[in-house]
Amino acid sequence: MVNKKSTVKSTNTKGFTLIELVVVILILAILAAFVLPRFATLEEDAQRSSVEATSASFNVGVRNVHLQWNAAGSPGAVQDFIKISDPLVLGDLSVNAAGWPADTRGVSLTLNSQADCIDVWRAVLASNSEEIDSANGSDYQAIYNGSNRCTYIYQKNTAFTITYDSNTGVVVSNTP
Repeated sequence: MVNKKSTVKSTNTKGFTLIELVVVILILAILAAFVLPRFATLEEDAQRSSVEATSASFNVGVRNVHLQWNAAGSPGAVQDFIKISDPLVLGDLSVNAAGWPADTRGVSLTLNSQADCIDVWRAVLASNSEEIDSANGSDYQAIYNGSNRCTYIYQKNTAFTITYDSNTGVVVSNTP
């Protein structure tokens, strides 16, 4: 008599069923719907903070120039008032009659052009600060608004701006 052992094949399969995969994908989709908007808000918050910090640095620089002008006895408009050795700055910083930064090219003693807006930015901020230009492509774009006023537009979010009024020395960040 031959004893035949019954062989039962074990069908031990490894892996996930289709339902399990669908449930995991659904959970990930729900999480993504709530998490991704928060990351977008974080990016905008970071940009806002960057613009506000740059604006504060620019304001401190403008105030320091004015303090030096006051310490010199408020001498009125002075061409080449502060010596600048930074190669990116195209000359020494001149101040207007009220003692506020005006230009670096020795062309005038008033802030009256887009080039002057760029001059003041570069002269007042450190050379490793945010880049500026008259066109897109740098961190900020300089715009001359007339009446001795500049607007610096943050290129990563053009709703964020910094304005400078060389009549009064007021620097304001606009980060709605």
